[in-house]
Amino acid sequence: MDQIEVAGARLHNLKNVNAVIPKKKFVVVTGVSGSGKSSFLLDTLHQESQHLYLRAAGLSHNFSQADSFDLIRGLSPTIAVEQRIVGNLNPRSVVGTSTRLLNLLALVYANEGESLDAAHHDRSEFTPGMFLFNSPHGQCPECQGRGSVMQVDWQAIFPDRNASLEELHRFAYFYPKKKFEDKAYIEKRLVNFGERFGVTASTRFSDLSSEAQDVFLTYRPPRSRSKSQPQLIFYGIHTVMEERLKRGEVKVPNLQTAKLCPACEGHRIQERAMRVRWHGAHIGDLGRMEASELQAFIRNVQNHRDKRDVTSRILHEILKTLDALQLVGLSYLTLYRELPTLSGGELQRLHIMLQLTAKFDSVIYIFDEPTAGLHETEKSQMISSFRQLRDDGNTVIVIEHDEQVIRSADTILDFGPGAGRLGGTLLYSGSLDGFLAHETSLSAASLRSNSWPPKSYSYDSKETKSRFTISDARTHNLQGITVDVPLHCMIGVCGVSGSGKSSLILDSLLPKLDEQLARRGAGPAPKSDLLPESDGEESDQVLVRSVAELSDAPDLDGYIVVTQKLPRRFETSCVATFLGVWDAIRKVFAAQESAIRLGLDAGAFSFNSTGACSQCGGSGHTKRWMGNLLFRDLCTLCDGARFHAEVLQVRHREKSIADILNLSVEDAQCHFEEHPKIRKMLGTLVEIGMGYISMGQSLTTLSGGETQRLKLARELVKGNPGHYLYVLDEPTVGLSRYDTEKLLILLNRLVSSGHSVLVIEHDPYVLSFCDHLIELGHGGGSQGGRLVATGTPSELKANVASVTGRYLMSSPST
Repeated sequence: MDQIEVAGARLHNLKNVNAVIPKKKFVVVTGVSGSGKSSFLLDTLHQESQHLYLRAAGLSHNFSQADSFDLIRGLSPTIAVEQRIVGNLNPRSVVGTSTRLLNLLALVYANEGESLDAAHHDRSEFTPGMFLFNSPHGQCPECQGRGSVMQVDWQAIFPDRNASLEELHRFAYFYPKKKFEDKAYIEKRLVNFGERFGVTASTRFSDLSSEAQDVFLTYRPPRSRSKSQPQLIFYGIHTVMEERLKRGEVKVPNLQTAKLCPACEGHRIQERAMRVRWHGAHIGDLGRMEASELQAFIRNVQNHRDKRDVTSRILHEILKTLDALQLVGLSYLTLYRELPTLSGGELQRLHIMLQLTAKFDSVIYIFDEPTAGLHETEKSQMISSFRQLRDDGNTVIVIEHDEQVIRSADTILDFGPGAGRLGGTLLYSGSLDGFLAHETSLSAASLRSNSWPPKSYSYDSKETKSRFTISDARTHNLQGITVDVPLHCMIGVCGVSGSGKSSLILDSLLPKLDEQLARRGAGPAPKSDLLPESDGEESDQVLVRSVAELSDAPDLDGYIVVTQKLPRRFETSCVATFLGVWDAIRKVFAAQESAIRLGLDAGAFSFNSTGACSQCGGSGHTKRWMGNLLFRDLCTLCDGARFHAEVLQVRHREKSIADILNLSVEDAQCHFEEHPKIRKMLGTLVEIGMGYISMGQSLTTLSGGETQRLKLARELVKGNPGHYLYVLDEPTVGLSRYDTEKLLILLNRLVSSGHSVLVIEHDPYVLSFCDHLIELGHGGGSQGGRLVATGTPSELKANVASVTGRYLMSSPST
């Protein structure tokens, strides 16, 4: 068939959607957030394609969602690249491993490498694993192939040197816990130390001899002991902390930084591999090159004839992959760049690059907002990659809000008209001209005209006195730049991918702000979802030391940074628990007469506590493995309700606690209209355009943009008195123009309330609304890290050096 036919799609909010999608075309699916795009493409089409494949392989018999549609015909094998999938990464994965470039280079070195130890050279000893940092045969033993070792600022952690040995010793074992686990062997270790050096527990550390001080801090008992010479059984307090850090028992935010490994100097491989060269470089040198630099290196090598045929074929594959990286705008990345440090947009483009090099045909590709994180100048490359996949005989379906992508499509499908229960209808299917003329489409209306919400505050760059300065910033690729940042306004940081935006703000400014606020010792503590211990989240962030100076910001009380990083506190965490409204809802249910009669307290209405179903543990499903595939089946005891039967007997306005989890946020707000606190908390999510998501929706199912808006809503619910700097990393990911306008209303409210807002952003619509812009560039990687332009949007529009300025819109009226 030359088309995909869908009849009666009704999953989630879809209202019996009928659609015809032409094959071997570039199709864009648009609509406001929550209108049903993902439900139709990812949860219906892609899921059914997976089911058909598994059934054909004899692995699936009852996992179809056939009850959610009447007919689907014309499906081909489907590959979906979703935001919520690409964010689940192994922190040891790097660009070179995901693209297999490092594996290919290891083969080259095994075949062509020349040892510097010519007298002992025998190429038969060379194996590919010897040149790979993730192989025990090749990794540096000091850093286990990470290229860096963690360094802790002990002086900033421990009490002063005049503290007693007992105080310091106990501190090492209980930090950061509030209660010390009193174990006899721990006390015995301190006694052993005292007996060896003739001191007591009350002796001050500063009174110890230099030898005793060194032992007290860093000593570790030898593994082998001689009976004739018994060893001291004692562990230095630094040693204790380091071991606890390795086991993950304690995390030291802002005090634990990555230091270049002294053994391999960041090359990740052992010395034996570094002594094998190929055209003057070892494989660690190539791993640290930017892809564009490596591309030039390989092309130069190709001019040499002294290589084997097998090497020529390998080099051809390497260059094909490097060319694809350049096509999707990622040529500034190094092969050693860790995947968790990439933005959502960069990860999507990396996955697209892998598909470009696979050279499939007759495949249906579904991409979920692939232009996220791309500058306007880079989107044409992405569109070219879609067209290449199409021209190779594939069907390319893209969920997008971006105007450039929409205008480049062969066919447009538009869902709406609103979100949640107000969406789920296919409003339009056809060409661009017909779409632009559609009268009820909010997406089409946004392309026809530009309007901004009014500002409720005034800003004059010449009169703004409250500001701070980041000077001599050299973190990552920053070239020693100095930047003034005004406060009590909305600041936009822009520039092409890899130009240094995150390096300047997340890796330079925020750590310095932490230090400044800690020294000041006044006001609320700084808040950040980058901190490893925040909300119990795991952190894939590579901790770096800020190389910059920061002038004082005297009236700043703290900061809140909101990224797209998925919260992974518990597998059963959901929207209601993360927002903080669930505690209040549980108290409402616990106050019902039936709950009091049954003796149920608020804890009984938690699916993470005593009220959880005994069979599924409160998740609503049970897990089943078939080979390497994981399937989740509806719990047969609670039928997916998560709670045990007694809890479900309690009703509030005829709904059980499980019914509340199934409500949309907007419907839940109406349900609790008589409870101002709950209504206000949920109302913030509705205002930010997320009233369509369900209360019990798992955090792992949220896109990067939805995650960020949920975090922002949580901070707005808390309310922060004083003057805070709100830092948002690409907040428009996943937002249509209609939803972006709602976001700007909230950011405007923050500034009006006396706060400052800083956004790292590409969207010209948002940047044009900002009061002050900071542009970095001109390129990415080594070509970036420079200050290109600063000023108001009007000033950047008039600045010929500004790459972003040419895309800005006429400034909104204030």
